[in-house]
Amino acid sequence: MEDNPTLAQGLYDKLVGIGYAVDLFHDGEDGNSVLKYQQYDLLILDLGLPNIDGMDILKNLRNQQNKIPVLIISARDKLDQKILGLESGADDYLCKPFDLDEVVARVSALLRRSSQDGQSFITLNSLEFDSSTRTLARDGKRIELSHRELSVFEYLLSNADTVVSKSNIVDHIASFDDDMTSTAIETYISRLRKKLGNDVSLKTVRGLGYILNTKV
Repeated sequence: MEDNPTLAQGLYDKLVGIGYAVDLFHDGEDGNSVLKYQQYDLLILDLGLPNIDGMDILKNLRNQQNKIPVLIISARDKLDQKILGLESGADDYLCKPFDLDEVVARVSALLRRSSQDGQSFITLNSLEFDSSTRTLARDGKRIELSHRELSVFEYLLSNADTVVSKSNIVDHIASFDDDMTSTAIETYISRLRKKLGNDVSLKTVRGLGYILNTKV
């Protein structure tokens, strides 16, 4: 959520370019409404938003026991503003102006902290996934995954040993502007099976979805 069109587009392009699914909102009221029914992994939140101030959005989230990681990006750079943001429930606070690469680093750290108990390296037999760099390797040799394959794999891994439906996968890896179909998910699953090999078991549960078994 960022009301500066240029900055917002820059953030969007940067994050999408490295494989994240991103929804962009310039208005606090619009973004706040979507948060009531759409589940996200992380929120990048400007404070000076039109219609609903970012701080009010943050406080509402925490009052509703919504634990989504929140990275505040704001021109409010006074120490008391930073303290207020963090005490109100933000997980990190970044003052403008900033480098886009720093945003990516903080996003990665927050996502890593909120999943897999903060582990950076996850080992699955001869596979090793580095959540900080979002890279997968087998016996030290990198396995090339497309952005979509990587997103599907990360979602399955974060829900390991649990059945997830195609619709849940779509909701997780696609933004509102994406035209994602269940057929596309089947394609990504098929490609992942070939690349993961026998190190993990990626099974289809008829009528329900898929399950990534970490113990094979």
